[in-house]
Amino acid sequence: MTLLALCFGMLWWVSDWAKLPVNLSLFMVFGAIGFGLLALAELFVQGVEHLAARLSHESNYYWAAFVLIIMVIAHQRDDLIQYLLLFSILLLVRWVIVGTVRALSGCKSH
Repeated sequence: MTLLALCFGMLWWVSDWAKLPVNLSLFMVFGAIGFGLLALAELFVQGVEHLAARLSHESNYYWAAFVLIIMVIAHQRDDLIQYLLLFSILLLVRWVIVGTVRALSGCKSH
């Protein structure tokens, strides 16, 4: 994901520098932002999983705590709901992508 975000970012920079069509530049902007956000979601997931493994705990407890924190923040701060939903959707998209890749490759790990 990070490599794709960097590639789209470089192409965006080149398309801006080389004065390519606006549609191509817009495509590169959305690609860089989209894959950049997915890379951040992947970094977050890997961080939670690494923390759980490092402390010899089940990661389910960490995810439950994360959901609880999200619910409390959403209840306390109504103006942050859109960002919390965006982050939750990014985590779901990441889950679908990783699940699809694992299913296609025949990987049995969780």
